Amino acid sequence: MKVAKKKPVLQHLNQVFSLNVDNRSSANHIPVLNQWRQWIWQTCKNSYKRANIAILLCDEEEARQFNHDFRHKDYATNVLSFALNEGENMYLPDSGGLNGDLIFCPQVIEKEAMAQHKPLIAHYAHLTVHGTLHLMGYDHIDDEEAEIMEALEIRILHQLGYANPYTQDEY
Repeated sequence: MKVAKKKPVLQHLNQVFSLNVDNRSSANHIPVLNQWRQWIWQTCKNSYKRANIAILLCDEEEARQFNHDFRHKDYATNVLSFALNEGENMYLPDSGGLNGDLIFCPQVIEKEAMAQHKPLIAHYAHLTVHGTLHLMGYDHIDDEEAEIMEALEIRILHQLGYANPYTQDEY
């Protein structure tokens, strides 16, 4: 009697990833759910076994209001990150999972992509990786932190098949 070989169980089968996308913007050219999922999971999968992320897409006025209320800056920005477990061991891998919200302003993202001569989807991928790294506790306040965060972004985007977002020569 022939016995089937047991295949090893992949670690990612034990990982749980919940993603909710709420598009309140008037934008038509936004990523699909599987793209968001791929970008976020590629960013956090080596540090977290669980992730619960909510994405909100909003128009410029609402994005400006969020930026004003939470960062005291009176303009619409491309992405805002809100870690739900901020300050609660968020720097330790798998300390209860990664939980947070990402708020995107498609109008700002489209303007930036055009001005920087980047494909819109590549810019969304970059900003999603960037925002997810913020949820994980990374920042770019000083030069040393910025170098670490940018190096991670470049590596993750390369793994996803995207060019270095900090050099225009690759587009």
